[in-house]
Amino acid sequence: MSGIAGIYNLDGSPVDPALLARMTEAVADRGPDGAGQWIEGPVGLGHRMLHTTPESLDEKQPLSDGSNNNLCLTFDGRIDNRDDLRAAIARRGARLRSDTDAELVLRAYEIWGEACPEKIIGDFAFAIWDKRKDQLFCARDFIGIKPFYYYADARRFLCGSELQQIVADQTFQRRPNEGVVGEYLTGSLTTTEETLYQGVFRLAPAHFLVVRRDGVRKGRYWDIDPKKQVNYRSDLEYSEHFLSIFEEAVRCRLRSHAPVGAHLSGGMDSSSIVAMTASLLDEGRAPDCGFETFSMMYPPDWPCDERDHVQSVSQMSRVKMNFVEPGIPGRSYYTEQAHRFQDFPDFPNGAGQCLPLNEFARTKGFRVLLTGNGGNEWFEGGIA
Repeated sequence: MSGIAGIYNLDGSPVDPALLARMTEAVADRGPDGAGQWIEGPVGLGHRMLHTTPESLDEKQPLSDGSNNNLCLTFDGRIDNRDDLRAAIARRGARLRSDTDAELVLRAYEIWGEACPEKIIGDFAFAIWDKRKDQLFCARDFIGIKPFYYYADARRFLCGSELQQIVADQTFQRRPNEGVVGEYLTGSLTTTEETLYQGVFRLAPAHFLVVRRDGVRKGRYWDIDPKKQVNYRSDLEYSEHFLSIFEEAVRCRLRSHAPVGAHLSGGMDSSSIVAMTASLLDEGRAPDCGFETFSMMYPPDWPCDERDHVQSVSQMSRVKMNFVEPGIPGRSYYTEQAHRFQDFPDFPNGAGQCLPLNEFARTKGFRVLLTGNGGNEWFEGGIA
């Protein structure tokens, strides 16, 4: 994960460098490996870099298109169809100056314009200033893995990776969104666009924004076709199709310059990911990434203890195990989190499990952790 920030003063006034600096610095924890800012008149883009892939080690953002500076990008994400996208770009005669994912996104927009998100497979959120059209183009991946928040009025447009970046503008009036507060208190946030504050929105998955001086236009670039059917002759063919997609999804996420790990519990979702990763590594279809698993360790007599299952999966996959004791943060953790991020804090069960695992993995040098989050919802149904 990296952090992005953007300002477009629709009234034509120059960007305040101090505001862009505050918005960029607010997400410093998302990108400890570098920072950059780009300002041209009424437009400013900021970036905080986290190196996770080999190609990202050579990446500098915000990224412009060269000497003419017609385009400039700030991007958080990972592109999975790199080979296909590079080939398509080459066929159109465009020149790639580097092998970074950011460069691929910039050239994709240069060639296909607003249709570029349709060409990209991966997790992403980005904003591109197009000087030729006097517009800011923004997009988010079709699942919504990477975050994107924005605010717009008649005078300005602000965007970023986190809600706190928007309220970094001291002129922003914080008015609570009571409907979203109510959803949070029920334990189930169902809205895909509204946020804690009135007027601040999340860009919905599979959507883009075109921001011009005469307003903001939102569109959807991808959707599920409920009428489409995949018809095979046997259950085996269905399972083989699923297996090929699942295999590719896991393989893409093993592209890293640092060790890759995985959360492992007693569920089918995380167990399947670990088993697939082990299979890819054993067969040499993925680079050696120092793969290890990270699991919670509860007292043996507790019903939630899944140690036996974790050990069985890890031993079968011949993967090194790491057990971490749970830790429920005190009330001050949630208070400080809400104050810092200006957003809802974590739910206690999530913080008590994920926080210790992630912190321990970080101390061991892991920068990518695979999880089964969302697996049950995809198979059993649920609100996206």
